[in-house]
Amino acid sequence: MKSHMVDEPFYKVRRGIWLAGIVLLAFSRYGCSSGNAVRETTSAYSRSSSGILFMKMQSDVYVIKEGDKIDLSVWDYPEFKTSSTVSPEGTITIPLIGDLNAAGLTKQDFTDLLKKRLAEYVKGEPKITMSISSPMTQKVTVLGAVTKQDNYPVTSQVTLLEILSAAGGTTPDADLYHIKIIRFETGGDPDVVDLADAMETGQVETLPKVRPGDTVYVPVKENVVRSLSVFLSDAILLLGIFRVLY
Repeated sequence: MKSHMVDEPFYKVRRGIWLAGIVLLAFSRYGCSSGNAVRETTSAYSRSSSGILFMKMQSDVYVIKEGDKIDLSVWDYPEFKTSSTVSPEGTITIPLIGDLNAAGLTKQDFTDLLKKRLAEYVKGEPKITMSISSPMTQKVTVLGAVTKQDNYPVTSQVTLLEILSAAGGTTPDADLYHIKIIRFETGGDPDVVDLADAMETGQVETLPKVRPGDTVYVPVKENVVRSLSVFLSDAILLLGIFRVLY
């Protein structure tokens, strides 16, 4: 009985250290990629006539979505100049060409598609200038036991590890078993995510994705002091037994 009481705290400590090591490795792995997934490269900010703040997306791998504003022109063909917002159907209207699917395509894919359609009207290789602006209202709020609590701009859904990596990772006292993803747009109870178990079992990719507008809350462990007190009481008891034996 006594040996079980002594071994259990040590097991918890070893398990906690092991999990912490895995988490640190995961954050270091996702740290570089999350720079692209969570914080797309921006060059400038602009404000629309309605007062909405936009950020211009420069990356060719940026995925166009509903609500994005696309400004494009074709060199020496001013009739194709367009400034349009991607409709709920995922299209924009270009003079002479008509509606063209844009949502779900990367900036580069949309440019290639546009070149194919322009081939009917333009001689040679069309020279296209394009900029895409995305509303700054899309963000994920990260609160609780993380290195940096803040609002992080996102362009689409991201993984939990990516958004936590953007926040600098979790703190040593973070409760990785009860991370909450709160979705205000849908209401209802938050998703409670067991990140520790998912990392132990290698099932991280099955976790719910974090979407624009969500809030991620990382609670502090409730049993940090309790586990330490149990460990100390067992240690005192063990020392007391040794003292009696001697």
